[in-house]
Amino acid sequence: MIKSMKNSSKYLLALSMIALLSACGTDGNTGANSVEDGSAQLVGATVVDDVNATTMLAVIQAKIDANATNAFAYKAVKITYNTVGENGELIVASGLLTIPTPTAGYVAYRASTGQTPFSVSMICENHGTIFTNAEAPSNVEVTNGLPDYSSAVLMTGLAGFASINPDYIGYGDSNDIAHPYMLKKASARSSVDMIKASMKYMQDNGIALNHQLYISGYSQGGYNAIATAQSVDDGAIDNVSLMGVAAMAGPHSVESLANIEINASRTMVYPAFLGYLADSYSYYNDDVNVTDLVLFPDATGYHNLFNGSNDNVTIHVNLGLTDFNGTGFPGSDYGFGTHTANELFKDSFITDYQNNLNNVMRQKFIENKSYNNWTPKTKVNLIHCIADEIIPFSMSLTASQELNSTGQVTLSPIPSSYIPAASATDPFVHGRCAGTAYGAAVKWFAAIRSGDIK
Repeated sequence: MIKSMKNSSKYLLALSMIALLSACGTDGNTGANSVEDGSAQLVGATVVDDVNATTMLAVIQAKIDANATNAFAYKAVKITYNTVGENGELIVASGLLTIPTPTAGYVAYRASTGQTPFSVSMICENHGTIFTNAEAPSNVEVTNGLPDYSSAVLMTGLAGFASINPDYIGYGDSNDIAHPYMLKKASARSSVDMIKASMKYMQDNGIALNHQLYISGYSQGGYNAIATAQSVDDGAIDNVSLMGVAAMAGPHSVESLANIEINASRTMVYPAFLGYLADSYSYYNDDVNVTDLVLFPDATGYHNLFNGSNDNVTIHVNLGLTDFNGTGFPGSDYGFGTHTANELFKDSFITDYQNNLNNVMRQKFIENKSYNNWTPKTKVNLIHCIADEIIPFSMSLTASQELNSTGQVTLSPIPSSYIPAASATDPFVHGRCAGTAYGAAVKWFAAIRSGDIK
């Protein structure tokens, strides 16, 4: 469940021209800049970056595509907004909104070809699993200076979309609240409410919207993307056209993934992910006690491991899942792929989970399947690396089979030959696939926006 945008890919070749020539959307989706009143959601906004096109192009060439020749100027805004938590509590959350500004040359080009004036399409981008508050999109942008949130750089600076990037409940300005990890209701609501708040901010600041909305996400974000899309399909936002959903490497059936991972003899590739599930589901469900699930003896201490101050390796160390000896890590044992599930979970829980269909955690996982009771009304692209060792390709394969009754769903497998080679610092297919997947997703969005995909 790693969030990574370290690498460009072959999907990005010629993307800048495709994106720039189609950045306004199709004429059928343009119109008056009138959106649902987001006053109830928008709390505040702070501009954190305002970068000209020349600087933006240098950033894109350094971070996304060395061959890029065009870029949009880029305004990054930290949005604070009202949302509702898993148990119905009012929360002030935050996120990063990035808005493209066309160059004078691009505006003149559109006029010379008889195209409509520039207006903005939106992508709600849902990030993958993070463990530290420093990794939240708004914190990355504020702390590092210049455009540094890579998916926003791709979607806004290169492709010309307004990029809406929720920090998620539990990160950013809501860091004092437990993150509802892989819990569908709060995940969808926090993204929907940020879309509303962002639209209100853009309307108030004279940004011409064309009402096209796209939704994306990788890993946990792929799960959130589907949950958010279902909410939008169900009418959660007025006056938008949901044009496409790119859900990448998503663990859409939490139960199916747990059926694989919660096994006494199975080596855990990424224990912190499983530990996070145990924390979140026990915290937000009164009928689940974390000490019935995990070997860690202190419920409060266990919960505090996931409070936004510990990275994945620190969590592994505290769970006793590394060979850390106080002076360094021998070999490459940081807790990844070296310990079995019964070193994290109690044997009693594992046995009951595997043999009891009424196990309370199994039932909670079933309830939180990302696409329960959903028939998509718009295009969905399930993008997934075939060799993903953390979120199996079967997650997207099964979702495509179960969702495709209307023919709206495409499965896009990515072979390993399309992604960068493994390295000591980037060993997992799951992480290395992200750059390729995002390149494919944004190219697909651009083709829908231009009308090349109907």
